[in-house]
Amino acid sequence: MKKNITILLLITILFSCTKKEDNFSKYKWFLHYKEYDKDYKNSTSHQRVLFQNDSIVCFSELTGKTTRFPLLKKDSLIIFKELYTIERKGEKKKDTIITDTLLYDFKNLFKKPLLIIKPLKSEYYNVLTTTNENFEIEETNNFLSIVNFKIGTHKIGDSISIKNFENIKDKETYDDTNLLVGNPKGNENIEIQIIDKKYIYSITQKNIANNQTENIIKVINEKIKIAPDTIKKSKPFYTQGFRWNVNGIELELTKEDFYQYYLDKAEDITKSDYGSQIRKSMYIERATKEIGNNKYYELEYNNELIQTILRTIGDEQTQSSIIE
Repeated sequence: MKKNITILLLITILFSCTKKEDNFSKYKWFLHYKEYDKDYKNSTSHQRVLFQNDSIVCFSELTGKTTRFPLLKKDSLIIFKELYTIERKGEKKKDTIITDTLLYDFKNLFKKPLLIIKPLKSEYYNVLTTTNENFEIEETNNFLSIVNFKIGTHKIGDSISIKNFENIKDKETYDDTNLLVGNPKGNENIEIQIIDKKYIYSITQKNIANNQTENIIKVINEKIKIAPDTIKKSKPFYTQGFRWNVNGIELELTKEDFYQYYLDKAEDITKSDYGSQIRKSMYIERATKEIGNNKYYELEYNNELIQTILRTIGDEQTQSSIIE
């Protein structure tokens, strides 16, 4: 009897001392990044293991070796040592070790397990993926508060069918993100940027009347708990309105006076030759077409967190509105 009790006690002790595995210890987490050429005109996408087995994985460009440092998990933070290879002008490359701290959260979003990290004093997020996407991870609620606005019937991150859009064209971007832009069929007042031909990436609502702006401002203020910055009327487009920018959420409610803009262009022409008079007449004609349009506002909405996720999980193949 005593022998059985002793064995049971040993099993209980061993079980209680076994380290509980979490998302950091069970899975590899990959960082996605781009490398640019010397002119920053072309880029190539890469990924590497950043976290594995409760450690950060560091690579030395100097020695070509991999080094691991353990993670210290504290509340909503991970604290760790990290190795960097640095090169200053006139000096040789050298490795240096620093201590870093990141906020982190695990989320199941867009049917994928994700690790989202952010430096303490930064507004920018990094989104890491794991090798096995056919499962759900244990989520955390450490720091992320995902706020999303609906404009019309659309939100950033919504799944869409490209067949329900018209006036589709390629969107030029600074970082080679594969975007298209178009209007929902039958609604030219809403312009939507689309990533990978299946998710809403950014939304702009046009032709908003003055009497609608008060409610828009009230809704935004209540949802993100800050008052907007005022955009004072200024040249060249006489832009004025309001801007909100907090926790990666960016909204701008603005209007422009192109009537005055084209009049300014016409008045700037002082030469009396035939060509200058043609240009002056052209600007006056354009100004005439803009009469009354300066009473309308435009609302542009971007969400850095959701957009970063969409860029990370997106299809790296080139998207085109012209050819497939």
